[in-house]
Amino acid sequence: MKKAAAVLLAGVILVSCGAVVAADPSLVSRSYLDDTFTNQALEQAEQRVEEQMASAYNQALNELSSKHSGYLAQAGGTSGMNDLRFKKGDVLTLTPGSGIMLLAGSATASGGVLVDVTAGGTVASGGALTARHRCLAGESAAVAVTVTSDTAVVCVEGSYTLSASGNVDYNAMADGLTQMGLLKGTGATYGSGYELERQPVRVEGLVMFIRLLGEEQAALSSTAVNPFADSPSWADRYLAYAYEKGYTTGIGQNGAGQMIFAPNNTITVGEYMTFVLRALGYSEAGTTPDFTWQTAMEAGVRLGVIRQSERTMLEAGGFLRAQVVYLSCCALSAPAKSGGILLDKTASGGDMDKAAMQTVLNTVSALRLN
Repeated sequence: MKKAAAVLLAGVILVSCGAVVAADPSLVSRSYLDDTFTNQALEQAEQRVEEQMASAYNQALNELSSKHSGYLAQAGGTSGMNDLRFKKGDVLTLTPGSGIMLLAGSATASGGVLVDVTAGGTVASGGALTARHRCLAGESAAVAVTVTSDTAVVCVEGSYTLSASGNVDYNAMADGLTQMGLLKGTGATYGSGYELERQPVRVEGLVMFIRLLGEEQAALSSTAVNPFADSPSWADRYLAYAYEKGYTTGIGQNGAGQMIFAPNNTITVGEYMTFVLRALGYSEAGTTPDFTWQTAMEAGVRLGVIRQSERTMLEAGGFLRAQVVYLSCCALSAPAKSGGILLDKTASGGDMDKAAMQTVLNTVSALRLN
């Protein structure tokens, strides 16, 4: 459209110049007209059209931003954006002038016009929001934003209504583990620091295993030597303790002959289930093992850690930190090999308030799939 407008404007300039040439052909050469003047005219025309279009866009955006501020004042909102956690299928209906920014996960927009202020365009109906792009709901109609990932972190400013889905609430489970002192987050500055939307890594799985055992404080106060050359500084005590206790021997040696753990390699659902089964007192070693690492998920169902429907769910999609949270909640209420449930060991080993932890566990256990 911009090119066509430029050509049209250049054409007008050329027609005007053509009248001059017809009056006196000696005024301008044909080669100058064809090679130099036409190109310059097109460039100038394109520049004018672009300036006019930018001016029109900026004017429209300024008007929308002004209305946005007015809507915030009417709704009692603030200009600051607060990050909130949502689950798959949740629908946020934004009133005209309200703003939204997707920080993690995925979501789509439908209904009214959603202006992507960062990109300088609009989000098509049914189209996906771009992470870290600030968007505003147009004034003509409300906009519905639907979460399409298991969990998502969204910043909202202004007024909106929420239609909550009945899908698995990993966020509530993460809150429960945090209340019990078993989930500390990653230090991320958004979404409570949970980062449920990314893949877990080996060292995170090991740390959760130690916490489920109720041995975190013992690990942190350990004076054992850490033999792993690739250990991140924050996990130094955990890895030293785990090696001393025989919980891990790493994955081998590097080229210099040093032991390595590969802390940042991703961990699979089967590998994390292996940690869970070990925490429950089951073993894959010896002449009569309780399970093998290849059949850990099957053993998880057989030994009462998860239900078949949960196994199907956990193996169906990608294994994220959200699923680590889910499986950890399942583990706490699962029967231990020596009797009782894992929560008994977790609370006694960590000198925690078992009654308070049980109350929280009862709440999050109600969120599991049947």
